[in-house]
Amino acid sequence: MGGLSKKSFLVKELSRESLYPALLLSSGNMLFPRTVPPEERAAARITAEGLVQATRAMGGTVMGVGSLDLSGGLSFLQSIHHPPDFTLVSSNLVHPDSETPLFAPVVHQRVGELRVAFVGLTDHTTVAAGEGFKVLPWQQALEQRLAAVQEEADFILLLSNYPMAENQAIARKLATIDCIFQAGHVIGNVAPTRTRNALISQTDIRGKYLGVLDIAWNGRGLWAKGLTSAPEGKDSRYRHRFVSLPISAHSDPEVEAIVKQTQRRLNSLRRQGSPSCMIGK
Repeated sequence: MGGLSKKSFLVKELSRESLYPALLLSSGNMLFPRTVPPEERAAARITAEGLVQATRAMGGTVMGVGSLDLSGGLSFLQSIHHPPDFTLVSSNLVHPDSETPLFAPVVHQRVGELRVAFVGLTDHTTVAAGEGFKVLPWQQALEQRLAAVQEEADFILLLSNYPMAENQAIARKLATIDCIFQAGHVIGNVAPTRTRNALISQTDIRGKYLGVLDIAWNGRGLWAKGLTSAPEGKDSRYRHRFVSLPISAHSDPEVEAIVKQTQRRLNSLRRQGSPSCMIGK
């Protein structure tokens, strides 16, 4: 967790410098870097709680639910889901009997003058079911959800745990999706590519980069690279960059305090005889 305070300083600095209203989002798989065995869950949950606190301190309030996020158990996810302060979003992570969503299927926010809807998907091919939940295929959950959302939103952003090929299939089928941030199964950064009306991109959630996507929105349908002071034509324009975390970056005192408190909790657990303490980056 040592890099979180520097990451927070950079996030806040970029937000202050931006010419556009800024959002900090996680598409999922943020809480755990791998599947967590039962004997490591206590330490992993402490670390994940610290990550959530730090993300909130940076201004992040919305997170998609990835398959790895379920490693800490459904009850743990329910314990950190506190809308609107911190909202987990998944349209297809549902109750095993009623098939009602266990978390927010969609989150609406006004960003400047734009009505934005964040929709979440959890990859059903990685974890189809577990204690207290099951994951529906996106074909069963997404189309009906978008039909209800599109009248209330100018811009629809999908936080998807599916891999690139599946996200491209989603974009080809559902033209109302404008952007897809994926937390799939390939490690690393993926620059935006366009499929039908959607830009699809990925930032390595545990890497030393921030993915920054600036958008000048001009309506659904066409995308063009580059921002101009006076947008021309009917295209929506975008600029994307991966910003590396400088070694010499300043630290954010608020997040630094969260990191230290999390480490103290892990040290205490270790003294009690926990077999492992997993520290994220």
